[in-house]
Amino acid sequence: MSSTIIRILFVGIFVFNCSLATDKTNTSTSNLLSLLVASTMNPNCGITQTQAIPSNLTQVESKARVKYNVSACEEAGFSNLGLTQSEIAKGATGSSSNSTFSTNTDVMLATSKGGTNIEVTFTLNSASSSLDVIAYGTGTPTSGPTYRLLAGAQTQYKNASGVYANTGKGGSVSAPIPAVGTTYTYCLDFQSTPGGSRFLNGFNKPCSELTDTERGSMSYYPIMQMMNVPTYAGGNRLGFVLNGVTITSFTIGSIISNTEM
Repeated sequence: MSSTIIRILFVGIFVFNCSLATDKTNTSTSNLLSLLVASTMNPNCGITQTQAIPSNLTQVESKARVKYNVSACEEAGFSNLGLTQSEIAKGATGSSSNSTFSTNTDVMLATSKGGTNIEVTFTLNSASSSLDVIAYGTGTPTSGPTYRLLAGAQTQYKNASGVYANTGKGGSVSAPIPAVGTTYTYCLDFQSTPGGSRFLNGFNKPCSELTDTERGSMSYYPIMQMMNVPTYAGGNRLGFVLNGVTITSFTIGSIISNTEM
């Protein structure tokens, strides 16, 4: 490795470490060097930073987003990224409800800062496929507030009673219905307001493509749940259930929604 690359790595480590050190999510940085090296050597099984998306909400911080690229990860690769997997094949493909992976450490952002956005790029591989995105989770397998993305059906959520039910939507948009075999990127908020309310707000497009109008009016939220959302007090880990699903990447950042009640 040349001296130039070494210098770049150490500068990246310093900047990234400082960014995480100021966050109150207790994210572990013990494997930071190995993660950055993995990102440099294999960008399809590594961690990178992406640009912050500023918010109009005063409590939400505009910080760099952390992207996990997992399309080339095998068992060792998942471990190097601080992820635990079960029955996941290379390409981050799961075959059943037993196919899971989750973070080993706390990665959710503080609820006092508005909550956490999870952006995920995925493909539903059959008519019976479903993808669970679980935030503020705990336990093994991870359990917590959940979006369930279904092939050919409306997005669901796990309510406070632990039962899955359909989400709603804003009046100016249609509910997104994912098709089998198509790759999508969904932008999913687990929002917490200063008044203590919890909202699940989602968009069926990359976060960076959302307009101010879409972010600023609940009428334009294609996935929206404002009632019976479970508490975010269980834990701070992120997990996925890949029931006939392939995930190529996911990103952790501040919420995208610019509205609250």
